[in-house]
Amino acid sequence: MKYLSQILSLGFFLFLAIQVQAQHDHGSHGHKAEPAKTEAMPAGGVTDIFMVYGNCGMCERRIEGALSKVKGVHSADWDVDTKVLTVKYDDTAISLDDIKKKVAEAGHDTDKFRAKDEVYGNLPGCCQYERPKS
Repeated sequence: MKYLSQILSLGFFLFLAIQVQAQHDHGSHGHKAEPAKTEAMPAGGVTDIFMVYGNCGMCERRIEGALSKVKGVHSADWDVDTKVLTVKYDDTAISLDDIKKKVAEAGHDTDKFRAKDEVYGNLPGCCQYERPKS
């Protein structure tokens, strides 16, 4: 009888552990399962990445904001750690060089265009990155 009680207790705890794991896997812990994202890219839609110099979250907002209302640009995402801007745009509406110019106009050097010294000088101190040599 003693062994039967131990076997039943072990079985109960095993059952409980399986149930807890099953509920965890099904999102009952407050996290919603992420649906697969499929973005429809319009005709002429391309994605490019390029280097943009900056330092912080303020830079990120400025860089992405410089492109937020530009016709033909669908999205812009700058990574503060890698200094890489990923931009999705309609290449029949705007060229990659024009996108890089818009970023430079906001005060951030790109791999091809340098921000005007006056615009760069007006950036907050935390945003003044070490500029590449021209």
